Amino acid sequence: MRALIVLAISLLGTQCWASTCSNDSTEGVVSCTNTFSPTDTTGSYEFFGNGRLIVRFDTVLTTFTLTVTINHTIDPLDPNEFPAGTVAVTYANGFQDQYDFTGSAGGPNGVPVKNTDYKGLISLTLSYLTGQTIHNPAFGHAPGDTTTITEDILTSYSAFPLCPQCDPTMGGTTPGLSSVVALDEPFTESGDTFCSLTVAPTNNASGKKAEEEVTLVIASGACSGTGIRDKTARLSVSTTDIDGNVTFLALKNVEGNKFHWDNKNRLNEYDISPDGLVTGQTYTITVFSSKISPQSTPFVAP
Repeated sequence: MRALIVLAISLLGTQCWASTCSNDSTEGVVSCTNTFSPTDTTGSYEFFGNGRLIVRFDTVLTTFTLTVTINHTIDPLDPNEFPAGTVAVTYANGFQDQYDFTGSAGGPNGVPVKNTDYKGLISLTLSYLTGQTIHNPAFGHAPGDTTTITEDILTSYSAFPLCPQCDPTMGGTTPGLSSVVALDEPFTESGDTFCSLTVAPTNNASGKKAEEEVTLVIASGACSGTGIRDKTARLSVSTTDIDGNVTFLALKNVEGNKFHWDNKNRLNEYDISPDGLVTGQTYTITVFSSKISPQSTPFVAP
C-alpha cells in the first residue's frame, strides 16, 4: 500500500525550487540563507524537524540574500486578532517554532523593500510535522518591525489523508516579510460535529461544463441530527509531490468565494470550476473552519 501511495504521488510531478538551503543542526542557532534575483524568485528553507518554509515573490527587482532563523520563543499574540486559547503549533520534536527574517536589503533587519527590491505579493508555504490536534489553523505574522503577532495571513491549508506521514501545510500571502508562526485557534463554538465531506461531479446551470461539487455536512451534536450551516468554512485544493511539496491551486468557486447553504437539504456546498485542473489527476480538498478540525478528501478531476 505504501508503494502504491508513493507511486500515485509521484505521478503528480515534482517542483524545482530556484534556491534551496537546509540546516539540520540540533544545537545552537538554526538558520538558512538563499539568494533571490530577477531570475530566482523562489527559495526553499529546509529545517529538518523544524519545518520547511518556501518563500515566493511575484517579481524580484534586485539581488539580495534572505535568511530565515528558527526562534523557539514565540512573540506575543494580539488578543484583538487571535482569540483566547490560541497557541503555537508544537512540532513532533517538541519545539514551537517562529521563523524570523533578516537579509542584505534595505528594510528592517535587512529584509527586502516593496517596489524597490520586489513588486507584488510574497507567498509563504509552511510544512511541518506535528502530533497536535489542530482545531482552527492560523498563520501568524508580525508585520514590519513589530514584535507582536497581529495578522492571520492564512489563505490555504492541506492535510493529505492518503499520506499520514506527510506534513500538514499552510499557505499565506503578505505584502512584506517579518516573523511568522503556525498557530492553532480554539473553536468559537462547542458541540458541533463533523459528519462527512464528499466531492462529486455535477453540472452548472447551463449544463455545458462539469463542475466538482463539494458537500460538507456538520451537525450540532450527533450526526443523526439536523445539519447546520458553517459560515466560516473555507476550502483549499492542492497537489503533493513525492518529496512532500504541496502546491495550492487558486480555483474559482462558481457561486462566490465561500460555501453556500442548501437550506432544503441542510448542506454546505461549494462548486468548483474545473478550469486549471488536469483531467484524471488526483487532487486533495481540505476544509477548515472555526467549527471543525481540518478535514481532507482526494478527488480525481473530471
